[in-house]
Amino acid sequence: MNDPGTTGLLIAAGLTVVALLLLLYTGWARRGRSAAAREWMGNDFGSRTQDERMTVLGAPLLAVMCLCIALGILPTVGRYLMLVTFPIAALLFLPFLVVVLLPFVPLPNFVYPRWARPLRERNRQSETAIRAALRRRR
Repeated sequence: MNDPGTTGLLIAAGLTVVALLLLLYTGWARRGRSAAAREWMGNDFGSRTQDERMTVLGAPLLAVMCLCIALGILPTVGRYLMLVTFPIAALLFLPFLVVVLLPFVPLPNFVYPRWARPLRERNRQSETAIRAALRRRR
């Protein structure tokens, strides 16, 4: 493993596999054809904010960043691709941080799949009802 070309190829292959797995998960979860695929939207007790944000925007952004870095690491053409892919990855890093670290910033409805929008509203209403019930208990 002293050859930098082989090491670069292995790292690029690993990042590509991670990116493809993230994209496959996102596609499966967004289609929501099974109960397991809809699990990230929460249940009757409210939403799973972090799961929602990562499934809707976080995982696809991370996948594109992994692909950009994988293209930049390639042994012969990587130094040329790096001029394009690393700025793209850097520009995607800020929205990724906003999605992950700032859960109080609401995501617009258009980033959610159609089947998830009514569930999102239901989760909001149930959380409001739970908060109101807790306030009445005090």
